[in-house]
Amino acid sequence: MPATVLAERVGWAGSIRWFSGNVRRLRPEHRPIDPADRLTWSPGDAVQCDLWFPPRKIPLEDGTRKLLPVLVTTAAHSRFMTAQMIPTRTTQDLLLGSWELIQALGRVPRRLIWDNEAGIGRGHRRAEGVASFMGTLATKLVLLPPRDPESKGVIERCNGWYETSFMPGRPFTSPADFNEQFTTWAGRGGSTTGGLITTNSSSE
Repeated sequence: MPATVLAERVGWAGSIRWFSGNVRRLRPEHRPIDPADRLTWSPGDAVQCDLWFPPRKIPLEDGTRKLLPVLVTTAAHSRFMTAQMIPTRTTQDLLLGSWELIQALGRVPRRLIWDNEAGIGRGHRRAEGVASFMGTLATKLVLLPPRDPESKGVIERCNGWYETSFMPGRPFTSPADFNEQFTTWAGRGGSTTGGLITTNSSSE
């Protein structure tokens, strides 16, 4: 609906230029997401990032057991995947884990794509230290809008695959044991998934 029509409908009597400018600014925030859009990815362009929570408590050194997050990344073009169990979902652990997984990838992508994870950022706000981390790597952080699962669908499918193919029947003695088992399993699984999957190997 044109801005002039909107102005007439709401009885706006002020500057039409001011009204039109604000309508133009607000339209993207209220435009519905196309459920059938198709995304294409170029080599080296983007890595999708997420937290996966395995449905099993992991033994810790103090004798307790805890559900721990796993930081997972997937190169959007090649589907190269890396993952590492981390102690918490705080910014410090997310950035340290991201650095280690980028080293495993072997290249810094042009963009790191996240949804609204509090330890990374939400909306236009970035968690403390995130902007410096991205600047040091010379990469761009992209925070996805709400209700747009297709934009991170590559990694969401990987998370489901981890739960159905890696987790069943596996005991874990510690987070380090989890990471070691995942690395071994992922290296074998790469030959059947179209791309190498590992936590300590080469590039996209």
